[in-house]
Amino acid sequence: MQMTDTLAQRIVETAQKYSGTAYMYVEYPHKSFWSPTFNDVDLKRELQQQAGPFLLYVHFPFCERQCFYCTCHTEITQRYERAQAYLDLLFHEIDLYQGYFDKHGIAPEFVEVHLGGGSPTLLQEPEFDRLVAKLGGLVDLTRVREFAIEVDPRHTNRDKLQYFRSKGINRISLGIQDFDPAVQRAINRMQSVELVGVLLDQDTRTLFPNGINFDVLCGLPNQTLTSMRKTFQTIVDLAPTRICLNHLHFAPEFARHQMIMVDGKNGRPTRLPNSIERKLLFQEAMSILRGNGYERTGYDHFAKPEDDVAQALKGNTMKWNALGVTAGAYQHVLGLGPHSTTTLSGCYAQNCYSTQAYGEHLAKHRLPTFRGKVMSQDDIIRRDVIQRIRNFSELNYAEIEEAYSIEFGYYFAEELGALTGFVQDGLIEISDSGIRVTELGREFVLFICRQFDAYAN
Repeated sequence: MQMTDTLAQRIVETAQKYSGTAYMYVEYPHKSFWSPTFNDVDLKRELQQQAGPFLLYVHFPFCERQCFYCTCHTEITQRYERAQAYLDLLFHEIDLYQGYFDKHGIAPEFVEVHLGGGSPTLLQEPEFDRLVAKLGGLVDLTRVREFAIEVDPRHTNRDKLQYFRSKGINRISLGIQDFDPAVQRAINRMQSVELVGVLLDQDTRTLFPNGINFDVLCGLPNQTLTSMRKTFQTIVDLAPTRICLNHLHFAPEFARHQMIMVDGKNGRPTRLPNSIERKLLFQEAMSILRGNGYERTGYDHFAKPEDDVAQALKGNTMKWNALGVTAGAYQHVLGLGPHSTTTLSGCYAQNCYSTQAYGEHLAKHRLPTFRGKVMSQDDIIRRDVIQRIRNFSELNYAEIEEAYSIEFGYYFAEELGALTGFVQDGLIEISDSGIRVTELGREFVLFICRQFDAYAN
């Protein structure tokens, strides 16, 4: 399936009207509306009210080198002893949760575990053994449906991947970003196609039955339609089961190192693709993926038809969180480590960002929560509506009415009125039964979701 000139022209024309930034809606409401007075006491109270399975996210904050595009909350170090010391802090947080669960007779069921960062593959075997053993005290790792790890190909080999499998890992996610050398130089992340190809030989692929994901970025310096086409033809040849194709989040006010990509300090000045160019780059990549059998799973993810995420999309059970899309076996997310977020059915809680602040909380035997949000019923309804539109490109009024005992047209009368312009621009279709996002509209779906955001409007 190739992108048509007509679609490209319509995207360009529409992007001139719907410009600017929009929330990605990883959470609703956005973190900027969470309360700094929310603390570990509030989180513990909410934990007592939760039933249903959990996804456990474990954050490892360290990297050896700074990737200039990165907006993750990481710390750059070549001192391995910092990683060793960090595990002691992480284990203290695990102990606090375990002690609280035991005291109150709480036995959360964990069905997925995700190790992210940073670069968790920097951990050497003795430390990784310790980590898995500690997690095993909180989670029955023999019964989780998915145990995943984010992999930096530059610090991994086939032996290490085999070791990870021996510890129970059944899905890996590789940080690829782009295969073009000019782009890699601009973002300070050199890793060849050959390096990745050697890692993913046939023997390695069979080790991870839950699949292999590639993280790729759209909107990096030096990316062109030609380079994007070549990168994605290479990706198709390498045949990951899933692909996360995020747009670059350029926020140098928070990630100052991003300016190195454009100010010439890493060689010569480069230019970032503008918002219209990013959409055309995304379309080029998507046309190659769809033309080679990948299905679009949500806003910016793709999967092979046999992957469980693609199956969950068809069954309307797919979920979206800060880790991307998943098959949705969980109801809640418990986040461990600095900056990680816990998502409960009616509550959000975020850990403090720096390892220093994280350690200071733990030294006082407190969960390292620094802000959060107890959601109102209206928040919960709007989150569900936004997630359905964003992830499934359609919304059935009756499903919302049944779930929340509301009359959709009355409850969202103002929002439905505000959607008239989107209908006229060919981005959505509205019927008596619901809303459907068009193919063109999927490229602007965050602006559509914004109409249901009570905090942003």
